[in-house]
Amino acid sequence: MTQQIHFKIPMPDDVRQWLDRAAPRAERSRGAHVIFLLRQEMEKEKAEGAQLAGTAPSASNHTR
Repeated sequence: MTQQIHFKIPMPDDVRQWLDRAAPRAERSRGAHVIFLLRQEMEKEKAEGAQLAGTAPSASNHTR
């Protein structure tokens, strides 16, 4: 299992309120939804890098 770290970040009220609505709609906790969104951005970055390099992105196995 991957080692996890915990940290606090300042979160504006409007962002927290959005997260409080979005996470349950996706059937995730707030933390799990933040991780999901960050992983999506990581995949976009990987795909963009692959396009720039002229290669196809590889599929990844992420667990929630």
